[in-house]
Order: sequence, then structure tokens, then C-alpha cells
Amino acid sequence: MSFVRSLGVLCILLLGFQSLTNAAVFDCCYTYTRKPLPLRAVKGYMIQNSAEVCDIDAIILITKKFRVCSNPKDKWVMNIIGKLK
Repeated sequence: MSFVRSLGVLCILLLGFQSLTNAAVFDCCYTYTRKPLPLRAVKGYMIQNSAEVCDIDAIILITKKFRVCSNPKDKWVMNIIGKLK
């Protein structure tokens, strides 16, 4: 009987580990850049919402090589978003 219980516990543990590996990985912004980016460097953007997984609202500006976290309240950020639309 102990073999059956051990096998059951092992199955439960394996299912738990599988669900952990299937969990989404989030790459959140925690701070903002202070240096404005030139419009020509920005290829696109993504919106990070604090109501979801991450702690702060942010606009993630996508350049050719990097992703830059920026404050959605900054005027230069809003100008870039307006020109990209």
C-alpha cells in the first residue's frame, strides 16, 4: 500500500513541476530611463500596465538593439508614441 501512495505523491509532484515550467515569464520595467531617445532610434513600443503583473505603468520603447523603459507621463514619450501611430 505504501508503494501506491508513494507513486501517487510522485505523480502529483511531477504535475506540479510541469505547471511551473509552463508558467509565463514576465520581464517587467522597474525604473524609467531619464534620457530621451531620438525618434529615429525607436522602431516600436509596448505598453506595460501596473494593473496586470508588473508594478509600474511604463512604455517600453523598442530600438534595433534594446528595449528601453520609459515613463508614460513624460512628454517626449507621448510625442514618440503619437508619431509612431
